[in-house]
Amino acid sequence: MGIMKSSNITIEFIKDPEKYWDIIKLMTEIWGIRDVVEIVPAHMMRAIADNGGLVLAAYDTKGEPIGFVLGILAMNNKGKLYHYSHMLGVKKEYRGTGVAVKLKLAQRDFAIKQGLDLIMWTYDPQQGLNAKFNFTKLGVICRKFHRNYYGILRDEINRGLVSDRFKVEWWIKSRRVVKRIEGSLPSPTMNDIKDMVKPIVKTERIAPGIRRVKEVDLTAESDLLLVEIPADVNKIRDYSIDLANDWRLKLRPVFETYFSKGYIAVDFISSIEQGERRNYYILWKTSLKEVLDGELPWR
Repeated sequence: MGIMKSSNITIEFIKDPEKYWDIIKLMTEIWGIRDVVEIVPAHMMRAIADNGGLVLAAYDTKGEPIGFVLGILAMNNKGKLYHYSHMLGVKKEYRGTGVAVKLKLAQRDFAIKQGLDLIMWTYDPQQGLNAKFNFTKLGVICRKFHRNYYGILRDEINRGLVSDRFKVEWWIKSRRVVKRIEGSLPSPTMNDIKDMVKPIVKTERIAPGIRRVKEVDLTAESDLLLVEIPADVNKIRDYSIDLANDWRLKLRPVFETYFSKGYIAVDFISSIEQGERRNYYILWKTSLKEVLDGELPWR
């Protein structure tokens, strides 16, 4: 893979050691990294790119780096090879412009050329914008939740928060993913599913844009469940770090319980209800095959 151009963005497979410093600068800016131990060093990126992994950077028309994705060839405990996407970042002023999608699609092309059908990565399940991107734009699914996966992180995005994570699966050759990328398998609206799903997280508003978890239901038996997450976890963290971590503690058993029962996180809804942003995951108790075939109970 060399250089790919799309509209005003150039995606480049980075092997020039000097250009790894572009990515280090991006990491520092995007995550607000103050402790150098949190940065992936240039020599490590060189090793990744030269040994089956991938380091991609996006550049604007002036040749300035605006985003990157970094991944490695991996294997699960059953011997299945897959691509593990460790980091994806885009400069703030370019978010929502399609740069992240272009980087992920280039990563997908790379993995397919390696003969792979799966890309996996972790992300904070309470970051609603990331959830929307992963589920509605790319078509990931999730069956695994990890408590405090990375331990304490020292960057500005994660400061003060335990690093609970979803480990998502992007089945890059599946009908579901192809249709999501094409835009022919849209996520539902709340009106589409309100009579089909059972909400299992009860919250209450305590300030503008701020809610807290009152109770969770760990005994639901409906095939379709609705799990609420914060409208903006960063706003909650700034309001009260204790409240932000309380959300995490309350949702831990929700994800652990229902994933262990065979539920799969298959979609994400972000809606305005009575003038307030509300974010939800949809969990569906079904087979992986049915999900990857693009079957959805509300269609």
